[in-house]
Amino acid sequence: MSSIIHFTKEYNVLRSILTDCSFTLKYCREVFYLADKISSNAVHPMVCFSEQIIKNIDKKNITYGKFGIGLSKEWSEKAKVHPVLYLDRNSHVANALSLLLKARRKNADVELAPDVRLSIMTIKCFTKNSIGYNSYFKMENFDFKSEKEWRYVPTKTDIDNNLISRNKKQYDRNPKLYNDKIRKFPLKFSTNDIEYLFVETEEQRREISKEFGINMNIIKISKWTTQLKKAKAPRGNGL
Repeated sequence: MSSIIHFTKEYNVLRSILTDCSFTLKYCREVFYLADKISSNAVHPMVCFSEQIIKNIDKKNITYGKFGIGLSKEWSEKAKVHPVLYLDRNSHVANALSLLLKARRKNADVELAPDVRLSIMTIKCFTKNSIGYNSYFKMENFDFKSEKEWRYVPTKTDIDNNLISRNKKQYDRNPKLYNDKIRKFPLKFSTNDIEYLFVETEEQRREISKEFGINMNIIKISKWTTQLKKAKAPRGNGL
């Protein structure tokens, strides 16, 4: 049985998520490469998860922390949480997406309809290079496929018509401004949607159960490793 899990390094962050029964949206940087050239450098609003088989999770390497909240597949479907599409930077599919991204730009030869432009960007929000630079860990040649990432990315309507893609340079001038605009539109869940919780100690396990009225049977002590592992650098630049 698998679960969609949001991981964190901080116990207090886990408690805050449980207190509010929600995840806070934040713009996250995504650089998309075609071969050795940057095709897109932008930020998108999202909440990130990882699909994990629970019976095997203690044998895994989970790089984003020892605390986690696992939610049901039924909840993920209702919330429009979707698995990430991983693309090799030298693949034909990466080339196709790169061409679509070029076509939606303001200086493109043909002006696309607004709904087509938005559809292209929505696909981009759920797409990632298989191997690349991890800005969170400042690591080159990171194997993103190993994370089995799922994402919640809101529609523009969900966030009061704020953008689902912003230029990275513009965003960097005032990240707080842009994140404050979407902070009031969290991704919500109920305690009934929780399948598993992961903590580091038995004391935390008892504390969570008592404070939030959660059955001890679904609160597990995490035993996975959190070591960073590099992937092999991509070979060649041809399509």
